[in-house]
Amino acid sequence: MIWQRRRSLFQQILLASLGPMLVLFIALFSYSLAARLNDAKLNQLDIGHRIAENVAALVELPLISGSRQQLDDILQSALHGDITAIRIYSDHLEHPVSIAKDGAKPAGHTISTTITQRSIPLQDSITGERFSSASNNVLGRLELDISSQRLHQLQQRIVRVSSSIASLAVIIGIGVAWLISRRLSQPLSEIQTVTQRIAQGDHSSRISHLEQGELGELQRHINYMADSIDVQQRVLNQHVEELKQAKSRAEAASVAKSQFLATMTHELRTPMNGALGMLQLLAKSPLSDEQLNYVNIAKSSSEHLLHIVNDILDFSRIEKGDMQLEERFFPARSLLAEFLQPLRFEAQSKGIQLLTDVDPQLEDIEILGDETRLRQLILNLCANAVKFTHDGEVRIRLSQRQRQGDKLQLELQVSDTGIGISDEQKPHIFDSFHQADSSTVRRYGGSGLGLAIVKRLSEVMSAELSLDSELGRGSCFTLRWHSRCRKPSAETTTSQIEYRDEHCFLGVSALVVEDNPVNQLLVARSLQGWGAKVMTADNGVDAVRLLEKHPFNVVLMDLQMPLMDGYEATLQLRRRLHSDTPVIALTANTDPQTQRQCVNAGMNAFLSKPISLQKLQQSIAELLPSAIDKP
Repeated sequence: MIWQRRRSLFQQILLASLGPMLVLFIALFSYSLAARLNDAKLNQLDIGHRIAENVAALVELPLISGSRQQLDDILQSALHGDITAIRIYSDHLEHPVSIAKDGAKPAGHTISTTITQRSIPLQDSITGERFSSASNNVLGRLELDISSQRLHQLQQRIVRVSSSIASLAVIIGIGVAWLISRRLSQPLSEIQTVTQRIAQGDHSSRISHLEQGELGELQRHINYMADSIDVQQRVLNQHVEELKQAKSRAEAASVAKSQFLATMTHELRTPMNGALGMLQLLAKSPLSDEQLNYVNIAKSSSEHLLHIVNDILDFSRIEKGDMQLEERFFPARSLLAEFLQPLRFEAQSKGIQLLTDVDPQLEDIEILGDETRLRQLILNLCANAVKFTHDGEVRIRLSQRQRQGDKLQLELQVSDTGIGISDEQKPHIFDSFHQADSSTVRRYGGSGLGLAIVKRLSEVMSAELSLDSELGRGSCFTLRWHSRCRKPSAETTTSQIEYRDEHCFLGVSALVVEDNPVNQLLVARSLQGWGAKVMTADNGVDAVRLLEKHPFNVVLMDLQMPLMDGYEATLQLRRRLHSDTPVIALTANTDPQTQRQCVNAGMNAFLSKPISLQKLQQSIAELLPSAIDKP
């Protein structure tokens, strides 16, 4: 529709000025024209009435005397102008008297009047008293026809003249309105153009032609505004540039921190792998009770150090948003299984009890979730409880709150009888690198990351974390989350078979590719203890040469090595040698990107350092089920 189209500023001003003027003009013109046309008609009728009255007065005596000739003469003399016919009807006449113009058109109007005998005033010659000679008597009726031709001609002339004057007035009005609209729209259009340019970022745009009066004031204020915006934009650009530089420095620092963490993680995990692995081997050798106790203490301390390293690395991942959950079904009871054993040793050394309680409804089902991260949550909460408890107990309870079909809500409670937390410290207890006060740091130590990681992981898992604590009376941390459940499958039950420590891999040939001598010795001795035949290589080049000459049932491949890394060596094995020998990656880097690179290179499994001998045995057993010497 044309009315819905966007009009220019000039058109809007022109319509605003012409609209009311045209409406008022049309109204006045219509009223004036109608009045003039009506006046012409009334004037004709008035003249006709006057002529009729005059003729009625003149024919009074001829009607009384009965002179037909006088009547014809009077009527003939009155028959002029717009009068086309005259008729007289009277009882004094045998026939009506009628006279009309030759070829006259039908009358437009007919005027009728009464012919009356008027009283003649007389005066008595004796008394001098005045009186009327006779009363007014009706002598007859006179009809007069008036033609409307001349009236129509007059009205047409009135319409033509009025229309000409109106047209001229309209043209002049439109011209004046156009000039006024143009005068107003030009500066307003310039204002609109300048403001649009300023809005689009051209802050140098200014109004060049300034008007007088209020419009000029508006233009000057817009120029002042543009100057102010230009100054502010320059300052803002300067700040943005500074922020960009600061952001670049921060990103560079973050990259450097990530690289540092990755390097330090690798450097820490590599010797820890050797230390923990050797401790595991040493614990299985013939030892006295005192020696075994020393080994267990060293192993617990090493695992605690590994836990701190994992916390630092995980906190960095969460901050970067790289933390990804790996959901799978696992037995619910495994959340409170043997991985808490180091904390049991620590609790026993402090004379407190570490109690676990699993809801009987959860004993025979599997739940969906990231088992590793849930265990990390439990481990951090339990370690925090054991650390700040001196007597009494630490209780861990896993229960089912509600269940509908295969969906259920789980609740984990970790309560202790420790020192508790004050109301002032509760809002900050989950902050990074935060403990209740400086005396707590001095007395208990710790990195201050445990509860911060619990909070961040619970947010990643969409879990609800709450705290109920009273200073001096212990604390209770509650974690609630939703999950799915199912009955254990036969495949899951089979995968949980425990294999023997000795001679479970008889007849299996393995290649251990590791540049660190301690780690190489650890993996090789472990495999030999399980009955496997083992060969070793210090880098990827030597590994490829050995793979060309000897068939192996499984390859355990380190990733970062000199000359040729584990990725390239695996690619050579798959592409050049066309071998499908299972390859298990051994690396200190545990980030998802490293795992994806392992999969892309063609590796079959992934083990992070420090390597658990049980997980190593389990991984080989899953890849070589037919080569296992089962009990």
